[in-house]
Amino acid sequence: MFRHSSRLALLLFAASLGLAGPGAASASPQAPARAPTSAPWDARAAEHLLNRAAFGATGVEVDAAIALGREAFLARLFTGTGRPRPAFELSQPERPSREERRAMSEEERRRTYQRLRRADNEQLLSYTGWWFDGMVSDEHPLRERMVLFWHGFFTSSAREVKNGEAMIRQNQLFRAHALGSYAELLHAIVRDPAMLVYLNNTKNTRAAPNENLARELMELFSLGEGHYTEQDVKEAARALTGYTQLDANFVFNRRQHDGGTKTVLGVTGELDADKLVDILLAQDACPRWVAGKLLEHFEGRVPPAPRVERYAKVLRAANWRIDAFLGTLFDDPEFYSPEVVGQRIVGPVEFMVANCRRLEVLPPGGVLAAGASLLGQQVFGPPNVKGWDGGRAWITTSTFLQRGNIAGMLLGVTRLEDIFKEDPDLFGAEDSTMEPAMDDESMGGDEPMEPAPGPAGSTGTEGGRKPRQDLGGGRGVSAGLRLMEAPRWRRELDLRGRLKACGAGLDAELVDQLGKDLLAVELSPEARQALVEYLRAERTARDIAEGRLLDQRAYGEAILRQLAHLILSLPEAQLN
Repeated sequence: MFRHSSRLALLLFAASLGLAGPGAASASPQAPARAPTSAPWDARAAEHLLNRAAFGATGVEVDAAIALGREAFLARLFTGTGRPRPAFELSQPERPSREERRAMSEEERRRTYQRLRRADNEQLLSYTGWWFDGMVSDEHPLRERMVLFWHGFFTSSAREVKNGEAMIRQNQLFRAHALGSYAELLHAIVRDPAMLVYLNNTKNTRAAPNENLARELMELFSLGEGHYTEQDVKEAARALTGYTQLDANFVFNRRQHDGGTKTVLGVTGELDADKLVDILLAQDACPRWVAGKLLEHFEGRVPPAPRVERYAKVLRAANWRIDAFLGTLFDDPEFYSPEVVGQRIVGPVEFMVANCRRLEVLPPGGVLAAGASLLGQQVFGPPNVKGWDGGRAWITTSTFLQRGNIAGMLLGVTRLEDIFKEDPDLFGAEDSTMEPAMDDESMGGDEPMEPAPGPAGSTGTEGGRKPRQDLGGGRGVSAGLRLMEAPRWRRELDLRGRLKACGAGLDAELVDQLGKDLLAVELSPEARQALVEYLRAERTARDIAEGRLLDQRAYGEAILRQLAHLILSLPEAQLN
């Protein structure tokens, strides 16, 4: 029996919170024009860029980026690096007409409601797996990272929206505008059905204005606090009246729109949503707000005011193009400074995806979604309208240990049952994870209906993409994680072969090479020494001579996976 490697990880946990500073349809994106730069282009710079602009990298990918050269690699980064994947085929359920609903018995209506709810939930689960598959693939990692960024910037939650189709359409909206124009995206978001439901604009009428969307549009989506008044919010809410949705499609209800004169931020007129957005875009605070959020995301720190001001001007000069903004940032020597490189705490989604990429394994996307949810980042379910806090908030004693457990499951050295034994209440309610419980509107009408009891529990594959394995049929995090224990995809992992190809053999060489392959930062001397001693002890206990571990087919691979588990359980594994 192997020693439980989490014991050594616990000994190294003391330094975990001291390694990083505060955490931190448009035209197809083109590789932005760039001026010559003094930023370096070596292995450290290439890996840093792949960590921040993609989702981590293997040593082979770093070497390829260096060989390609800075300009050519940046061009590929903005246009995609791999073959396009098949698009997700969004299906729309067949809803009964009003006349058909009126003719139904109560039991028939209940069964119809359950069918619609189940199909919608399963489609969102299938789409979630498709999205994670895209993050792990090399199709267009920068675009997928920006989709994740916009998902946390323009937040909506399936729990409140209660319509998986609307959530999928919003995610597709982010993908269409991922590297395009922020201005176009801001115009689109005030017509997005999921956002209109999430921020109660479906209840925003001429007779009873609702201020939720107007407030967050200014506070979180464009200007930030302190750059508008309460009266501006009230007037903006009037401009947004009548903007609603039906069956995940935008609807403008002219009868409920207030067409009167309004004054927002000093501009007076018969304002509607588009004119309101134009007013926000004209404010000096707007490019500063967006630039600050982008810098914090990609650099992992709250940017100083002069840096925000500089990049606000970049964004404005680029006519709000995100690709041009990022092209300037990725050529900026300060982006590669010691204060930025290796100082960012990775979020759970990034943790899951990056580890799969570095280990070169491809579990089902739904499994990765379940792991990220366990670690505190449930896609399509942010905690509130501000999204996830990020940075140091990602790491607590509990989540640090669970990150190690999840890494162990990816490697096949930790079982879900062991995690349950450590914390039987860890997962909470079995079916609370990805269930956007649908309401009356899901039937396509306005008649009251009783919620369908029980979980959505089918294993159908409506939604076009037949996943390799879905997220446990919609039955929660633990069911999704159980698919990690299926051996099929983990057979792809061959640490012995990888290390043989690198020429490593001695204990210290094995530790150094695995550390290089699996971490974005260097091992601390203390961690390196502890890992070498651990490897020596495991090898000696099996009477394996120094330098001969890779010759042992079964024991060699098992010990190396335990070693990789230890490495991915370290404080260093939480940073990039």
